[in-house]
Amino acid sequence: MRRGGSAGAANGVSVVPCNGCTRCCHGDAVRLLPGDDASQYQTEPHPVLPGERMLAHRADGDCVYLGESSCTIHDRGPRMCQEMDCRVIAQGVSWTQARKLDANGRLPMAIWRRGRELLKAEKKNPPIRRSGV
Repeated sequence: MRRGGSAGAANGVSVVPCNGCTRCCHGDAVRLLPGDDASQYQTEPHPVLPGERMLAHRADGDCVYLGESSCTIHDRGPRMCQEMDCRVIAQGVSWTQARKLDANGRLPMAIWRRGRELLKAEKKNPPIRRSGV
């Protein structure tokens, strides 16, 4: 969740308004991508993608890096964490697809729902876009 960047700018979405949201830190399988240094993180085998590594989880399913109110490594986290934008997921995945992904353990439905909530809120109150920014 890039809080000050442009995670979804190519899709017409800019700054991710996380506002303390940590839905993507609960039960999600954040995979390490090429360029991520696995030695910098506690990892475990990905349950769906053989040979891939993901951030480790506590017994309750939360990411080991989730603190009391937010991510403790966000500024140095894996690329997938930094680029996560639930609005982009909600734009590109239908409700039916999201339910199937949730049933297969690939996308927690709460992330898709949060993306839809944010998109609806933006539709009602579009963010102010400054020229030259």
